Amino acid sequence: MKASGSNSVSNMGGMKLESVPSAKQKVYQNMFEHMGLGDHTVVANLIVTKIGKNLKFWPDEEDIVAKTLELLTDMAGGYSSSKLLLTLDTVKYLARHHTEDEFPFLTVSSNRHRTTFHAILTRLLLSPNGEEKLGLSFDEFMEPIVNSMLQLGALDSSQLRSEAARLPLIGVFRDLRGVAQSLHNRRTFGMLFDILEPRHTPLFAKVADLWYDQPDVMISLLRFMQEFCHNKANRVNFDQSSPNGILLFRATSDVVCAFGRKILTTGAPPNGGDLYKLKYKGMSIALSVLNSALGGNYVCFGVFALYNDPALDNALDISLQMALGIPLDHVIAFPKLSKSVFGFIEIMFKNHIKTTMALETNVFMQVMNAVHEGLQSSDAAISAMCANSIDHLATFYFENSGKDKPEVHNLNKVSKFSELVYVLFCIMKVDIFFDFSHDSIWPRNQICSQV
Repeated sequence: MKASGSNSVSNMGGMKLESVPSAKQKVYQNMFEHMGLGDHTVVANLIVTKIGKNLKFWPDEEDIVAKTLELLTDMAGGYSSSKLLLTLDTVKYLARHHTEDEFPFLTVSSNRHRTTFHAILTRLLLSPNGEEKLGLSFDEFMEPIVNSMLQLGALDSSQLRSEAARLPLIGVFRDLRGVAQSLHNRRTFGMLFDILEPRHTPLFAKVADLWYDQPDVMISLLRFMQEFCHNKANRVNFDQSSPNGILLFRATSDVVCAFGRKILTTGAPPNGGDLYKLKYKGMSIALSVLNSALGGNYVCFGVFALYNDPALDNALDISLQMALGIPLDHVIAFPKLSKSVFGFIEIMFKNHIKTTMALETNVFMQVMNAVHEGLQSSDAAISAMCANSIDHLATFYFENSGKDKPEVHNLNKVSKFSELVYVLFCIMKVDIFFDFSHDSIWPRNQICSQV
């Protein structure tokens, strides 16, 4: 008896526990059997096959493509459904043939679906055992995009600025943005970074210099750079001995500076064109790109001054010119633009106070005037950014007043500084007393309580 008992116990380790289907699964299984469709794998394969045919044969039908990709996104977002997708031949075909020749909807310039399409495929590929199940590595998946960049990079300036290069450029940047959207950790981000740097990043700055006045090309480039520089989930995290953080910021600085220098020389659009679409939108995203890079915590900015590298100074200078080159009433009128401008000003006061204090008096007062206007904004996010800017400035002045520092001397030269600070604090006090609907009451109250 004892021996048999021990055998039964030992056999339990080799038993395979089978999952019991839920009530909902039983209902669907019965439905599939009555319809003669087979099990859930067959049904999923039918759905995905239909998805592939929609994408292949209905390229000009915006609604069909949008709904199809929405369904594919939902399926790829689920844990069980994404694992099932990796086993289907149609998904393997999509991952290996994500080109315009196979799926003509990618050639439609007016839609952004190719970004969504590549984000879905990248998410599946980089999921656990995704590369193994799809029989495809990340480098192999990126080959069509890399080949397009190689062809574009080999063109001279006149060829790259030609109409023949417009759609390929837009397509490449939208594809890269989709790929970058699905990189959520250090390993996967490093895989894309190693592909782009240093071979392909010079192309980005060259495109920004040549296509600065064409919103469709520039927006696609800047949107990608905005995603690529964004340190979400701390994915931009390199080794201590790695220079990649600095290289990433250099590439970002080159793009922002190339675009900024050119766009600042352009005037208002002719014939009453859309000022925001043709000029301000690109400037807004360019500032957001730099804000992401400056606030990403993956660059030691002191290195640039130590080794006389102008990348940081150039980026700050061009971005400040863009921020101050837009009339304040225009900044306030466009919410996305105002958040980019005041976000940049906040970062200047928070992380680059020495550079801010070294500005010429008239430029510094122009910045403070912008803060004054933003502080009175009805948008809680904007007023909070301005309140934080004042907090950083007041903290710096309190901690360094009386010290023999160039920044303090420069600040003391501003004859109206004390009067301006007093006015700003009065505005915050009034807002605290009379505007309790603001979400930014706490940072303002925190600042004013120290005065």
